[in-house]
Amino acid sequence: MSLAIKNFFVVHKSGRVYFSKNYHGNPLDPSLVLGFSSSVSNFSLTLLGEEIKEVISSKGRIIYKEYGDFMFVAHSDLQAGSTAVQAVLRDVGAMFEFLFGTHEYWDEDFFDLKGAQDIISMYFGKITQDPSMVVGGINQIHLDAHIIERIDRLISFLESQDGVCGNGTMLMLGDSCLFSRFDLAETRKILQYNKARPLGASTVRYTPVFCNNAWHNLYMVRINNYILAVLTFIDKSYDSIVRKIDEFRISFVQSRLEIPIEEPPILLRLFAKRETLAMLYHNIQTGHTIFPQLRPGPDVQQKEILNTFWAFFYNASSTLKIPGVAEFSITRDQYRFYARLDGVHKLYILFATDAVSSDSVPSIASETLKNVRAYE
Repeated sequence: MSLAIKNFFVVHKSGRVYFSKNYHGNPLDPSLVLGFSSSVSNFSLTLLGEEIKEVISSKGRIIYKEYGDFMFVAHSDLQAGSTAVQAVLRDVGAMFEFLFGTHEYWDEDFFDLKGAQDIISMYFGKITQDPSMVVGGINQIHLDAHIIERIDRLISFLESQDGVCGNGTMLMLGDSCLFSRFDLAETRKILQYNKARPLGASTVRYTPVFCNNAWHNLYMVRINNYILAVLTFIDKSYDSIVRKIDEFRISFVQSRLEIPIEEPPILLRLFAKRETLAMLYHNIQTGHTIFPQLRPGPDVQQKEILNTFWAFFYNASSTLKIPGVAEFSITRDQYRFYARLDGVHKLYILFATDAVSSDSVPSIASETLKNVRAYE
């Protein structure tokens, strides 16, 4: 998947550029971007009473996301679906509010993004390997119910420590969530922050974060192959919880839970037969996202499959947002694409036209969805 983001800017309507970065292609002049963005934003507000969302040219698009007087501006080619780019801009804004407080308190004189370049670059770099960002989901490692129950009991013991927030703990393995008591929005932000700034050789990291309308301490602690994230009240130091974390570490290791020590590969054959070329599943309630690896094949063929899948996906995403629409299908050249919304479950699936008939697609999708839900 390629979003083909060429340039990204953070500007203020007063006439200041806070961040500019060229990722590929020709760079845009920040002063011209600032002038154009301010003008088109004022024009839209004055004439239509609405915020500007997107400007499309013959070869590219400029997408906007406003946070008060601040404006995020992404420049991409036309291959990038606007839905995907807008999703990334929302995630960038949510991360900024997580680290700097809500945008109402971003001070024009003191707001500084120089130290956040690695985080911003992560969104426009690693996004190409992480479809969960586009759909607003998370990579969740599958665990049996009895193992989840045992981890939950261990986490409950940790959260009994004075100063540790209730429902403020999670375990990560690589870029995936092993177990989380946070809500989906906070889980996604912590996963993304860990992806942008992995612990590396460090054992502990402290970061002040803004969530639930208040500042808290976020401690990231390495436990063997796993990362434990613990949210505490702002006045609680690590020294006040380190004993409880050590006790949790010992109990967790000694439990000998049957859990992976590295992110397991997600294979397409676990969910679908050979007629399926690619698929994406998203549970909009839990955020669980599954995008299996493609079956082995020539690089040229795999690139074509991915490009075709994402081109159809952007069309399907827009269509499924229409009230009352629960299915989408399209056949073009040698490919057949089908998407379905079934309660909280979304499934996107790509076939070869010579492998399946249009009549058989819904039943194949139903069987695939059944397999996914059993895996979940």
